[in-house]
Amino acid sequence: MIKKWTVVLSIFCLLVICHSGCNKKTNEIIQETKETGTKLFLKFKKSAGKNDLLYLRNKINTYKRQNGRYPESLQQLVNEGIIEKIPEPPPGMQYIYDPATGRISLK
Repeated sequence: MIKKWTVVLSIFCLLVICHSGCNKKTNEIIQETKETGTKLFLKFKKSAGKNDLLYLRNKINTYKRQNGRYPESLQQLVNEGIIEKIPEPPPGMQYIYDPATGRISLK
């Protein structure tokens, strides 16, 4: 009878230890997935704006070729019919444009 209880108790302890170890590993995996997801989202956010940024750089250079100078603002590209509208930057970011150099970036 004592042997049976010892075996049952041993199995129960083993299950508790395995369960707590698995739960810890699961929590680690969930945390890692959240961190990776956040990193991927930030990468996606930057790459989503990259095409629009290249588009705007191209149109700024087109304006300079036609007018001999950079536009005073991005809105000037719209006003003069070079672009239909200024593309929306990714959420939480904005275009930084320097009319002296024609440089544009996302921050």
